[in-house]
Amino acid sequence: MSTAIFQSDNTESPIQVVRSTMSVSLDDSGTPVVSFATNRGKGTGAQVIPVAQFAEAVECLQGYVESGFESVASEPSVADTIRSTITCEDGVVSFRVRSGKGAKPARIPADVFAEVIELLSGTVGAVQSAGASVAPAATDGADESDDS
Repeated sequence: MSTAIFQSDNTESPIQVVRSTMSVSLDDSGTPVVSFATNRGKGTGAQVIPVAQFAEAVECLQGYVESGFESVASEPSVADTIRSTITCEDGVVSFRVRSGKGAKPARIPADVFAEVIELLSGTVGAVQSAGASVAPAATDGADESDDS
């Protein structure tokens, strides 16, 4: 007798799983949350969303139902990646400038964060000039925009 390693005994549809698992309760901090799973088995888990944010989350997902998915995942801008990853915990500001495997966060003590950002802000012009000097010759409309 043998046992299948990758076989799943779950035959429930995601709709059946949501219907059987959805519940509203209070989390450890007393916040009302809705919890539901969309499938069962190893590597899956419940989605837990504060009730106050549930309508917005469903609206966001509904947008994908109506508009579909881009065939090629677009790469978020650096600013979007910072916005989605920045945190300040235990006196340390942490953020990423890119996502994906191997992306490491910047970590800056919160008490010097403003000073570090002021330093970076002061280098914008120099960085842009240096970038222009190392970039290949300007193409298409790059020269035109300088003349306007």
